Amino acid sequence: MKRKASTIAVGHIALNVSDIDISEAFYQEVLGLRVADESLRLPLRHASMAKDGKTVLTLWEQSGGRIKKCLPGLHHLAFEADSVEEVNRTRGILKSLGARWSEGPLRYTEGSSSAAIHFEDPDGVRIELYSADRANTLEDARIGFTTRIPEFSAR
Repeated sequence: MKRKASTIAVGHIALNVSDIDISEAFYQEVLGLRVADESLRLPLRHASMAKDGKTVLTLWEQSGGRIKKCLPGLHHLAFEADSVEEVNRTRGILKSLGARWSEGPLRYTEGSSSAAIHFEDPDGVRIELYSADRANTLEDARIGFTTRIPEFSAR
C-alpha cells in the first residue's frame, strides 16, 4: 500500500518568559503581534500572540532568568516579514527603544538570500526577522553586510 505524502507546518512556538507583561509588550511593539488570548491567573500565567488572526507564539510566565547561551535547546526564532520595509520598520522600533541588533543578508544553503536583522527579546531569546525579498540593503546602502550569520545582540 502506497503511503500518502503529508506536510508538517509549525503551528506555534511556546516560550517560557520571566515577566509576561514585559514580553507581551515587547512582541506587540517590535513584531506587531497581538494578544489573542491570555490567562493572568497564577500559577500559570500565559498569553497567545497572533499575527493576522493566527497564533504564532505562546508566552508562559514560568522562568527565573535569561536564557543561557550555548546550551542544548533553542538557538533562535526566525520570523519572515512580508517585505524589506517591514524589516526596516522593526529596525526603527529597535533603534527608538535603544536596543542593539545586527543585520545583513543571509545566504542559506538553498541559495536564496534575504535581508535580515537579529536581536534578543527581554529574556535573551535570539530572534531573526527577515524578508525573502531579494534586496541588497535594508534602510541605507552605507551598512556593510557579510555572508555569514551575524552574532545576535540586544540592549
